[in-house]
Amino acid sequence: MITKIAALLVFLTIGNFNLTSEKTSQNQDYDQYCNVRFNYCLYYPKFLNPQPESANGDGRIFFNKKGDEVLRVFGRFNLDAEGETITLERQYKIDVQDNLKKKNIITYKKLGKTFFVISGYRNGKIFYQKTILKNDAFAFAILQYPKDEKEIYDKVSAEIFKSFK
Repeated sequence: MITKIAALLVFLTIGNFNLTSEKTSQNQDYDQYCNVRFNYCLYYPKFLNPQPESANGDGRIFFNKKGDEVLRVFGRFNLDAEGETITLERQYKIDVQDNLKKKNIITYKKLGKTFFVISGYRNGKIFYQKTILKNDAFAFAILQYPKDEKEIYDKVSAEIFKSFK
């Protein structure tokens, strides 16, 4: 029985590796970042410059060629300061309210079963945030860019957020 389980694990591991390699070869303009601590991955365009992973291993920041932060991804356990569980719906409401308090303009928002999306304008820039609930933790991906670069980032944002799992 143990041999069959081991063989299945090897098959699944090899299968996942091949799928990842195939995906990468189809998207030569993208690299993949995977976070081991919070178990999420996404593809990002190669023209972004990834910074080293944060000291606590929760995520990474990506800069454009000008040196501006454009993409930030990170994870966090879904607990509040008192150790109580924060539901996805509660985190969604918190993030919407935070954006409104900061006078950001929200043009789109959606709460799903395992994710939410908030997008709009912040500090004169376009922003798009996707948050997913996974294994008792939240993973956040926030893309923020100047309005005059909308055409560039509209093309890559679909790939970034579709791959964010």
